[in-house]
Amino acid sequence: MKQKILLFPLLILITTLVQAQTNQYLHFDRVNDYVRLDNGSQYIAGKSAFSMAGWFYTDQLAYGQGMMGFRGTGEGFYLIQLNNGTLECRLQTSTGLHEVVGPNFTILPGQWQYVAWVYDGASVKLYIDGVNKGSKAASGQITMTNIPFTIGRSILTNLNFYFGGRADEVSVWDKALSQAEIQTLMVTEPAATDPNLQLYYKFNQGQPCADNTAITKLISETGTGDRDADLIGFSLSGGCNSNFAGTLQVGFQTISFATLPNKLISDQPFALDATASSGLPVTFQIVSGPATLNGDTLILDGTPGQVVVTASQPGDTVYGPATDVTQSFMVVDPMATVPNIDLRNPLPGNVYVPELKPIQLAAIADIDFPELLQVASLEFEIDGTTVPAKDWGNKHYTAWWTPPAHSLYNLTVRAFNDFGAAATYTVPIIISPTPNTQTINAFSNIWINSTVFNQEVEAALPGFVGAYDSISAQLQVTCPTGGCGEWDRVASIEVKTHEGEWFEMIRYITPYGTACSHTLDVTDFMSALQGKVTFRVNCETFDNGYLYKLNLYYHSGTPTYAYSKISPVWHKTYDFGNPANIKPVIPQTIKFPVNTVASTFKLIATGHGWGNNNTSNAAEFFETTHHIWVDNNPTFAHHNWLTCNPNPDACQPQNGTWFYNRAGFCPGAISPWYDYDMSNYINNSEILLDYVFDQTYVDLCHANNPNCVSGVTCPDCSDGFNPHLIVASSMIHFSDMPMDSVTTDIDELETKASFRVYPNPSSGQVEVELTERITGANLVIVNSLGVEVRRIENVQFQNQRISLDLSELAAGMYIVMLDHPKARSSRILYLTK
Repeated sequence: MKQKILLFPLLILITTLVQAQTNQYLHFDRVNDYVRLDNGSQYIAGKSAFSMAGWFYTDQLAYGQGMMGFRGTGEGFYLIQLNNGTLECRLQTSTGLHEVVGPNFTILPGQWQYVAWVYDGASVKLYIDGVNKGSKAASGQITMTNIPFTIGRSILTNLNFYFGGRADEVSVWDKALSQAEIQTLMVTEPAATDPNLQLYYKFNQGQPCADNTAITKLISETGTGDRDADLIGFSLSGGCNSNFAGTLQVGFQTISFATLPNKLISDQPFALDATASSGLPVTFQIVSGPATLNGDTLILDGTPGQVVVTASQPGDTVYGPATDVTQSFMVVDPMATVPNIDLRNPLPGNVYVPELKPIQLAAIADIDFPELLQVASLEFEIDGTTVPAKDWGNKHYTAWWTPPAHSLYNLTVRAFNDFGAAATYTVPIIISPTPNTQTINAFSNIWINSTVFNQEVEAALPGFVGAYDSISAQLQVTCPTGGCGEWDRVASIEVKTHEGEWFEMIRYITPYGTACSHTLDVTDFMSALQGKVTFRVNCETFDNGYLYKLNLYYHSGTPTYAYSKISPVWHKTYDFGNPANIKPVIPQTIKFPVNTVASTFKLIATGHGWGNNNTSNAAEFFETTHHIWVDNNPTFAHHNWLTCNPNPDACQPQNGTWFYNRAGFCPGAISPWYDYDMSNYINNSEILLDYVFDQTYVDLCHANNPNCVSGVTCPDCSDGFNPHLIVASSMIHFSDMPMDSVTTDIDELETKASFRVYPNPSSGQVEVELTERITGANLVIVNSLGVEVRRIENVQFQNQRISLDLSELAAGMYIVMLDHPKARSSRILYLTK
């Protein structure tokens, strides 16, 4: 927990040389205890950066424990414990939701942890005990000034997200705390006069575990009493539960011992580093594992396993013993740690190929201890024929193979780590000429509600080429226990391609409190709907939500084109009518893949925001026309307006206002894709595509309108609920042959994955392999000091592999670098003697 060293008055310090530290805290019972400061967000509203931090001790791991933060409607900055110590860390601003999720056991029960959640204007970062546990890009500001700041509860429509445990030294800042500042706060109290310190609660009140019922406020060290927070639900009547607790400790000291990184068995000895807050020396002990100590230097013995190290400080005549701090790390044998293979396409069994054409092979490969090891390459093998795979840079690998006959084959996936060790996975596949019309349940009973905003699920779908002329889908939305959601919410179903990209396939607006069923054509997403596929169901709702079920119907027949490919365009929420950014969509350069013969631009743009605080009741109830521009010319009109009565999907009657026409959607209906034929532009190789919102519309009630006056021209110019469009779009390219890697251009080489050096470690005889054929490359070898020790120029990778004799080099670590104008990569090589 917080262990701050506080000096006694000077006279006592001189006569006794004793230092003291207050160890008080506040205990939360996870029933109804929490701390609340109304309008707390005023202290970070409009700021470009802010942070909050504090000590927390969790009594036991349980779902739904709000720790601290600001949580309002549409905006927030807060932390909630989920199952197994997972920590959900969220920032919601005018630009959307930005989230870091700390994995299982980020929060540990029964021990103090210093938790800091930081926004620096460009990213959010989570720190646990001064160590960065995750970060994500983020933007925007908190604009609402009336969100309460709470400790021990996350408030959401009266849900009981209460914390069970202890809290201490909670602070809120209107700046981004650095890692060094966070580590300093763990041992030194901040100055209450710091201009960036907005809220600061020390919890040093009352008599520990005594009757404190006279206390109603938690004192803030900042402000003049206006920032004191309400104590809500605490018994404060004696005992340490639901009360102030702790003791005043004399001579208290703590040990700071940073997490130790994992190591390879060949790594060199390294120094351990830990410090005591008292300044007294720290000693170390190997508790277990393949290592020994020489003073503060840890020496690995060359075998794999977990090493556990304890740091201790026994104290002296002034300081008591510090609590031991234990850290552990793994020692990894790279030859025994091979990639994990997940075959995605085709799956074992029938692959429907009426006319023998190339079929896509797909797999995902990752590896344990990615900070030490990489997946160097992946290849497929079919009955002795090796097919190198293309690395898409996101763990996804694909290749194309043409079956010579309709027959049974053994498909093998082989993935190598960067030391040459390989994993192998083999399945039988049957190339069949006769497809059958079939129905596949992609997923069922996916419950999306106020506590689960999205969920991923995998489905086993058919493998095929040219076997189905169409695919249709049925989406069934039913009521869970407790009833259907009451309001129309934006839901979507995304599909992940075998290249590792997510695409929105279905935009669905939930109905008002009723169950409905819907059908739609998803043929354009055919390239993603085969093999092992991941779907993601999304809906950010604040009610009981819905159960989602998706069936896919594969209709046998000859398609117009045997192959298709999905490419991303825009997938984002944009302001509509913002005076400071009237044209928010950034134009995109669209490149047509080689072999494309037809292309379609698919677009959904649903309008949201309404009321008399939005000019013309936009954007949900505002009829307008936007435009698609091609090469700076207005080319297509997008009249973004739907008639909702009768409901387009026959989802009626409903509660609420379902019958009003809307911008791009109707409650209880799937929003239709607007398709635009781009085939006339294929010969251009590339085009500039732009989506231009109606330029005649301006939201005069927007905060960025300098002439907006709250209570005069508009009710509230800063309410933040402004018109916006949620845009999803993609290009669908069609061809009679594959479009991504039948003929690989040198510009597209992913050589970081295809470049391999093995065996590794090596005694000197080394094979260097590149899965793409190039000429005129250089190989450069440098030692651990960065000194070049060997250069081989004009290497010809015609046979994809060359042999090197490096036996004259000394044992140690080297870097083998591939140098070519259009293909560069490097690999670490360990030489042994």
